[in-house]
Amino acid sequence: MSDLTYKERMTVQLMRNKKAGLKPANQADIARRFGLSRMYTYSVIAESQKGPKSDEWRRKFAAYAGME
Repeated sequence: MSDLTYKERMTVQLMRNKKAGLKPANQADIARRFGLSRMYTYSVIAESQKGPKSDEWRRKFAAYAGME
């Protein structure tokens, strides 16, 4: 799974969580957990947002989703 982009890995993990009945099951769950807008959360996951703050959010999202 290492050849996948961050967005693809996150999508796979969210689908696994949903199938297992775990949270987060979608990007809206991540946005609610961190108090962010769904649009900003999507753009961070899609890697449209660049910079150290976005990298930090991606690490937090990955940890919350169970990717690490």
